[in-house]
Amino acid sequence: MIETFVLSVDNKSICGVLHLPPRAKPPCVITCHGLFSSKDSDKFLSIAETFTDRGIAVIRFDFSGCGESTGSIADTTVTGRLAELKAVVQFVKQHQLPGPRLGLLGSSLGGYLSLLYAAQDTSIRALSVWATPFSLPGLRESIPPEELSILKEDFFIDARRFDLSTLLPALHSLLIMHGTQDEIVPYAHAEKIFQLAGSPKELQRIAGGDHSLTVPKGREQAIQKSALWFQRYL
Repeated sequence: MIETFVLSVDNKSICGVLHLPPRAKPPCVITCHGLFSSKDSDKFLSIAETFTDRGIAVIRFDFSGCGESTGSIADTTVTGRLAELKAVVQFVKQHQLPGPRLGLLGSSLGGYLSLLYAAQDTSIRALSVWATPFSLPGLRESIPPEELSILKEDFFIDARRFDLSTLLPALHSLLIMHGTQDEIVPYAHAEKIFQLAGSPKELQRIAGGDHSLTVPKGREQAIQKSALWFQRYL
């Protein structure tokens, strides 16, 4: 079963899709795409298919300025995207079909947001973060110039307000997936997140994986490992 929804957040329409498996009150994983991605990338479509086959509901949604959601990508900030993620989580909590066991799966900036959000909402029981930065300001040099030119300086000013180092020790049931050839977020970011996070935790090294895990074998490894992780901890 697939259900579409639209939420209003700060006068913007946030569009999403809820995938439900054929079971009562399933656990639900909310997925968070990266900075310039969308809910309809092949990666998130594959996650939804695999997870629902294993009895896990999945939410895919577009942050403002991406995909079907309104707004401008140029106005993106961490603070704004956190507010949108919070609205989606609240939508799931109030929905009658998914159960109360919630997890977050985020890629790149979506992983960073997942960590920040889980630190403020103890109802999040498990996380899987892919190609996720430990900090954002230092990545200015590795963002492709054509994408960097779209962002306003406000993005980096706002990003400096957040510090994962003080939040990670309280997080647990955390799976970290990271490619060794990530050209945007170096693998050392994953090691730092793993070092500071609480237990249980696991760091999965994807040999030769790039930032988007475009190699099918590495992407499938991340999907299958994440599905097993949520089956275990949700």
